[in-house]
Amino acid sequence: MNLFSLAKAFPTEDAALDYWVTARWPKGVRCLACDHDKCYRIETKGKTGKAIRLFECAECGLHFSATTGTLFHDSHLPLQKWFMVIALMTEAKKGVSAKQVQRHIGGSYKTAWYLCHRIRQAMQEAPSLLGGRGQVVEIDETYIGGRTAGTGVKAGFDSKVKVLGIVERGGRVHLQTVPNTKKATLKPILDATLSPNAREVVTDGAVVYGFLIPPEKHTAGSHKEELRNGGEVSNKTIEGAFGLFKRGVVGSYHRLGVEHLDRYLGEFCWRYNRRGIQPMLFNIMLGNLAGAKPMPYKELIKF
Repeated sequence: MNLFSLAKAFPTEDAALDYWVTARWPKGVRCLACDHDKCYRIETKGKTGKAIRLFECAECGLHFSATTGTLFHDSHLPLQKWFMVIALMTEAKKGVSAKQVQRHIGGSYKTAWYLCHRIRQAMQEAPSLLGGRGQVVEIDETYIGGRTAGTGVKAGFDSKVKVLGIVERGGRVHLQTVPNTKKATLKPILDATLSPNAREVVTDGAVVYGFLIPPEKHTAGSHKEELRNGGEVSNKTIEGAFGLFKRGVVGSYHRLGVEHLDRYLGEFCWRYNRRGIQPMLFNIMLGNLAGAKPMPYKELIKF
């Protein structure tokens, strides 16, 4: 959903709230405590005297709002602003920075940064098997980061973070940080993400993959030989995914905290894996937010 459509669909905060209620409870509002299906809408006043909309359960008498127990919980931002940021983050192919979000919604940078991370948290998905339909899967690694002013080449290399990438040709991708590429590190990751039904697994030729992938399915490429001979790059799909993410880092985010890098990678994978259903991303994201738990600010900055 683009910003023009968003403004037409939600001209008021009540319109946004009505849409959220339907998105959270498509079959009707249910009590959060006893799951009873008869809940009455009531209006009361908050601490500031502003009118707020609540639901009262006919069975247990619980009072709750449409945002209780979700990532919207205890947020002072209007849902209209939440919806705007959701639209921006789901539509931006290379991501959108918190500074840019601040320019759109106003307020402090801290609020925009926290808001983006709460939405980003709802984009995180558990690893799923790639290559399950007999596809070709590519595996490679890349480095994120680099030199900083006043440091040498070795210090810059040591500060880089290694990222492992696994992708189906024409399909989904999985990216995550890894401390190293030793067998003990990579085996549980490949067990959780690489389907035994994959037709072929193409790697960059690192020796460790010879111990992790059945030899009849493994194709070991060599970037050095490919570039020297002018041949076709065997891992071009995962290299393209790496390149797209790095363009987002350079062009949108500029700098990322290492402690939050996996959350940014998860956001990128969420969009990449749904690139063929772009018009549906806004509603899919609302569904994710409905099932996501609140994310306290202290938890976000605990590192």
